[in-house]
Amino acid sequence: MKQQNNREDILQRIANQLADSLLSLSDEAILAETGTNAEEEAERTRAVLKEALQTLDTLSRRLSSLGHTVHPNAWRRVGSGYHNTCITCGSFVSFIITTGEMRGEALGGRCPERDQYTIRRVEASRR
Repeated sequence: MKQQNNREDILQRIANQLADSLLSLSDEAILAETGTNAEEEAERTRAVLKEALQTLDTLSRRLSSLGHTVHPNAWRRVGSGYHNTCITCGSFVSFIITTGEMRGEALGGRCPERDQYTIRRVEASRR
């Protein structure tokens, strides 16, 4: 265990030293090092974030239409996607930012816990 902590301390020191060295560089030096245009990079980042928000909005509307409720601050990153669960029934849901793929048992049908409290109106058939 001591060796594990020692390794983590070493990695933390290296990360801190790298951050300090980056902070000491000018913007021009960083751009020269990376070889990218800052405006183009910012635009790509905005596009990725916009797509992720659209996917999340679509997923939220779909879950809501099925009666599922997820806490908006409970999304957790796992690999290349984000995972959450329905507050009411615990059904799993996830989405992958890069592909927009949505999956999980919550998308398979109505929330069973909400469904038991739903009052359904029976309509008379007309003949």
